[in-house]
Amino acid sequence: MRRIVALLAALALLASVGAASAAAGPRTTGVNHFVGNFDMTDTNGTVIGHIHADFTEPTMTRMVPGTLDIVWEPYDVASPPFPFMPLDWPPVKESHAQLLAGSFGDEIDPNLGHGITAFTSGYLCDYTAPWNAGCREFAVIFQVFDNDGVPDRVGWGMEPDSAGQYDWSYWYGRGKGSFVLTYAGPTGG
Repeated sequence: MRRIVALLAALALLASVGAASAAAGPRTTGVNHFVGNFDMTDTNGTVIGHIHADFTEPTMTRMVPGTLDIVWEPYDVASPPFPFMPLDWPPVKESHAQLLAGSFGDEIDPNLGHGITAFTSGYLCDYTAPWNAGCREFAVIFQVFDNDGVPDRVGWGMEPDSAGQYDWSYWYGRGKGSFVLTYAGPTGG
């Protein structure tokens, strides 16, 4: 009988430790980290895709900074949303990234206030069907501002010009879902 009670006590202790670990959530101190699982919306608030991202700064022990995946809402090929405007492809259903970089910083925008930024870049592969994808260079910025009137946002840069500069004209909002940017300090600091 004592063995059964001891076994039940051990299982209860294990369950409570596991629950506490799960409740702690993602890394929250001393590490720059972005975790998002949210709807991306256009300027009208229409959901255009669902983003799942989890990345930090690359290191010698973790060279790939993380992951970024998107499931796109169906759209009309005649008027595709960004980032498919320049592509003459069938509708893209999913995009999956090979991340090469991850950096974090803060900035002051005279119109928006103080913001915290998570940046990643690499190659984005757009899938129109199984075994049918095209890949291209991209960069994305996730921003959070301390101004309550400014929503969290996502900025995209696709296929840099010959000087390696991205066009940051494409900004979208965060819809439903989680958007957690943990900032410990500037990248490289």
